[in-house]
Amino acid sequence: MSLRSTMLAAAVAVPLFAASAAYAAEPGFYIGASAGQTTAKASTTLDVINPAPPPATIQNTFHFDKTETGYKGYIGYNFLPWLGVEGGYVDLGSPEDHATVPGGGGINGKADLSGWEGFLVGTLPVGPVDLFAKAGAIRANFDLKINGSALPTNLNAHDSNSLFAWGGGLAWNFARNWALRAEYESYDVSKLDDLYFVSGGITYRFGGAKKAAPVVAAAPPPAPAPKPTPPPPPPPAKCADTDGDGVCDTADACPNTPPGVRVDAIGCDCDFTMHLQFALNSAELQESDKQQLDTLIQTLKNPKLNFVSATVDGYTDSTGTEQYNMGLSKRRAEAVMDYLHAGGVALGDRFTVNGYGEANPVASNDTKEGRAENRRVVIHRTDCSK
Repeated sequence: MSLRSTMLAAAVAVPLFAASAAYAAEPGFYIGASAGQTTAKASTTLDVINPAPPPATIQNTFHFDKTETGYKGYIGYNFLPWLGVEGGYVDLGSPEDHATVPGGGGINGKADLSGWEGFLVGTLPVGPVDLFAKAGAIRANFDLKINGSALPTNLNAHDSNSLFAWGGGLAWNFARNWALRAEYESYDVSKLDDLYFVSGGITYRFGGAKKAAPVVAAAPPPAPAPKPTPPPPPPPAKCADTDGDGVCDTADACPNTPPGVRVDAIGCDCDFTMHLQFALNSAELQESDKQQLDTLIQTLKNPKLNFVSATVDGYTDSTGTEQYNMGLSKRRAEAVMDYLHAGGVALGDRFTVNGYGEANPVASNDTKEGRAENRRVVIHRTDCSK
């Protein structure tokens, strides 16, 4: 291995270890394909025939420096959020060159290289972009042919060995399961001074975050003091109370309240809490969340409930940076508020929006299921007296 390759391989190792400080894509399988340009360089001194009389054998340096189109297909698996393996087949094409010997004759050179490669891959997320570095080997079939009228003999070298390989690049996650990828790969071939492949392609990741069933959330941060005063309680006279919550049916704005629930003066649940969950790196409401909010909108549009106040608190899992997660959690809470406004609910200043990032997790961030539970928005009523 050359000194240059050794130094560059050491540089690749830095992001491989630094990646352990942050999560990248969800664990699981992915596939992809790329195409790009191969560059092969070599400089070799050969014995050539000088055609000028009298004919003689002299030395001539043959410089090989050409590019060619290459392609590859690959499959990978992230067994940790920031670490995985990748393998595939690469065809680097057949770069060829020609040199003319002074006085007559010529030399032709051609290199073919293809084979199966495998890498250990480390990933470091920066917002929607994943930086990655990889190191491994390629089991390659390498052919180098040098022939021509100026040579006393032709060279036809074939090799099939495991060669050291390394690379790096970036992937832009433009959709939930899709990413565009740009990368650089270098191969340590002893017969060439330099061989590298620059390519661009597309990757598809299988699976993704699944919606988990609602769970009981941890207590939210202290809520602001209630502003409006609810209507006075009904007179202590006997009346019909179908749901048994202590509020007469004639004044009950929320009939059929479950037994034992703490209610306000007009029979609505004082401890109402709604949990909405989101996909990874998304502030878009899912259809099941919209159905819950549609039911809440019909209740809040009741004129008797114009004193209700609440907090809308957004949260994320631990994927990504703390600063990015704070903004994402606030956008999720604002998406809920926008949906309530669009449904015709006049909230005024009775509902407040908060973004808490990855604080107050309700499940472990070490599993995919736990992270899905932590990506949530909680609506918590705050106007009932204790």
